[in-house]
Amino acid sequence: MLHVFVLFQIQMISNLFLHTVLICMPPIAGGSDCCIAHRVFSGVLRSDVMCMACGFTSTTYDPCVDISLDLEPNQHVKTGPTKSHNSSNGEAHHMNLNPTSRTSTLTGCLDRFTRPERLGPDQKFFCQQCQIRQESLKQMSIRKLPLVSCFHIKRFEHSSFRNTARKVDRYLQFPFSLDMAPYLSSSILRSRFGNRVFSFEWENQDAPDELSSEFELFAVITHSGKLNAGHYVTYLRLSNQWYKCDDAWITQVSESNVRAAQGYMMFYVQKTFYYKASETSAPS
Repeated sequence: MLHVFVLFQIQMISNLFLHTVLICMPPIAGGSDCCIAHRVFSGVLRSDVMCMACGFTSTTYDPCVDISLDLEPNQHVKTGPTKSHNSSNGEAHHMNLNPTSRTSTLTGCLDRFTRPERLGPDQKFFCQQCQIRQESLKQMSIRKLPLVSCFHIKRFEHSSFRNTARKVDRYLQFPFSLDMAPYLSSSILRSRFGNRVFSFEWENQDAPDELSSEFELFAVITHSGKLNAGHYVTYLRLSNQWYKCDDAWITQVSESNVRAAQGYMMFYVQKTFYYKASETSAPS
């Protein structure tokens, strides 16, 4: 579910960029009315739960306007000298990390999101084929990509056992160009079943448009501070120039500033529409 503050940010972003994307979009079939949020952000997730006893699979589809991702478990990466400090504008300045620093990547988070997960004994599902509750494997994938993919990073952790909450300030590496093909339902099913031929429902309904799986980063929302007090800053890409939107102040920044930002939400637009919109919004 989109953060309340992010809805305001989306309105600002749409005023600067998304309206030009909508100009490039084909009209909706039948001429039905649809709000800008659903036209731009709406996608469909696929959830497969497979019985570990007989292999029966239960599939459900759910609409979504963003995808919430867990940060990867702590990792150790070898990089250059230390240059790390927190900044009030959400820039983590982790471009050079210690040899023992911990980092995560957006693609790693997506790999984790679409990885098969074994559900515990307390989460057994009723298998229609076995007619009893069985242990199962669950796997998520993306059936339909939206025009703009919105990724929300779970930086706020709550522990009911310890009755505590904290913010995770770990740096997240995110690419400027992102290929979503590996996370599509068609790709996941193909890797699961190989070249064997199955009922062709998924081939027709979950096959991706190969031209629409390439995305370009065009906005990053950062959060600095703690749980009870913080500040949001948006970095926005318009006509290949990045801008920092900090309350009423908008300034030009370099790509390195964006890469160093501690991403809380990232917005990727389909590459074809990004370049069309950039051409439309470029000054004549």
